[in-house]
Amino acid sequence: MRVCLISFLFFVSSLFLRGRRDFFELPPIKYSETASGDALAKLSEELKRGDWVVPPSSGKEFLRAVLDKLDVPEESQVLVFSKTSLQNSLISRGNPRALYFSMDTYVGWVPGGKVEVIIEDEKLGPVFYTIDPPVGGQNARITRATDSCLQCHATSRTSGVPGMFIRSVVPDQNSHPILSAGTSLVTAATPLKDRWGGWYVTGSSSDPHLGNRWVPSSELDGVSFPAARSDLASLGSLIDTSKFLRGTSDIVALMVLEHQCSTHNLLTKAKMGYLRARYFQESFREDKDLDSKEGMSWRAAESSAKEIVAAFLFEDEVELGGDGVEGGEGFSQVFEKRGVRSAKGKGLRDLRLYERIFKYRCSYMIYSKAFKGLPVLVRDRVLHHLHLALADDAENHLSLRERKALREILSETVLGFKS
Repeated sequence: MRVCLISFLFFVSSLFLRGRRDFFELPPIKYSETASGDALAKLSEELKRGDWVVPPSSGKEFLRAVLDKLDVPEESQVLVFSKTSLQNSLISRGNPRALYFSMDTYVGWVPGGKVEVIIEDEKLGPVFYTIDPPVGGQNARITRATDSCLQCHATSRTSGVPGMFIRSVVPDQNSHPILSAGTSLVTAATPLKDRWGGWYVTGSSSDPHLGNRWVPSSELDGVSFPAARSDLASLGSLIDTSKFLRGTSDIVALMVLEHQCSTHNLLTKAKMGYLRARYFQESFREDKDLDSKEGMSWRAAESSAKEIVAAFLFEDEVELGGDGVEGGEGFSQVFEKRGVRSAKGKGLRDLRLYERIFKYRCSYMIYSKAFKGLPVLVRDRVLHHLHLALADDAENHLSLRERKALREILSETVLGFKS
């Protein structure tokens, strides 16, 4: 028992105390050393063999070719103009960074720059790449990125594992964040009044937000940046939209992306935390029942499962005031169309957009590669706690009617969920 306790404490230390190496760089994960088998790694092999040749084209058309190849909808476009990413030298108010996403893939691009991709791998979780567009007679080139990306994308902002995050800052007129004014890590729990500083936002909301504005140099001494209402159908009055695939930075896409990023990180943390715990357990236990309830791998799975279920059910979601939010038809239609549906046509991607984002409050990320790739014990514990939370006698923020609808959807569309 003493050995078990010492090993468990050592495991916890390795997770939360940043030393010379992150825990995911150690056995059994070895994140940066392990080859990835994701779709972009396979595409890189296609490029090397000459099976995918991209003709010289504009950066915008090359971006479209990448999105098509990775099945990422261009309708998901959102634009950020704060200098808070890898290609800062190219970013400005007139030349923002565009982001696109699907359930398992995230693509970033600045006009004049490289394409950046984060894509889910079955073994490693999110993997980071840069893609150099074709120049002259040279084909496009895909490079896996580790150190340059992980400096920001593997910190407390991403739950301590390789992941994604959305930040709201107070930008000056040159797009630099005014750090003394503070920043916010945006999740579903963040009030709209604290969101989207440094971002462009199209669509409308009853609640004010920080998007579409910056602090002029004349006001830097006494920075004041209160939230304000905004109602733009297009960004044509603010930037040259012909540089981009679309003229929008959809408010609904932004809110969906914020939920997805934070939830995706929890799934990655659960997977990596369990694998590391089981690795420690194997080093000092002689019995083969490594996932017994007395073991640290079980405790890691159980703790993560409860955290994931809370995120899946939007326990901390901020209530949308007034008439809620409204974006353009493009993103909402494509997003809902990509969803899995029950026999009665109900789906977890059905949008509500007043009071809350979704009609049925269980995350569509339950269909993601990140969820499907969880270790069996972790996935089983998530489904167990989800079943308990959706029972008729459960006491939580969900109505009896909503719980019943969710049981119906999940029992028909999620393998292993029993109503």
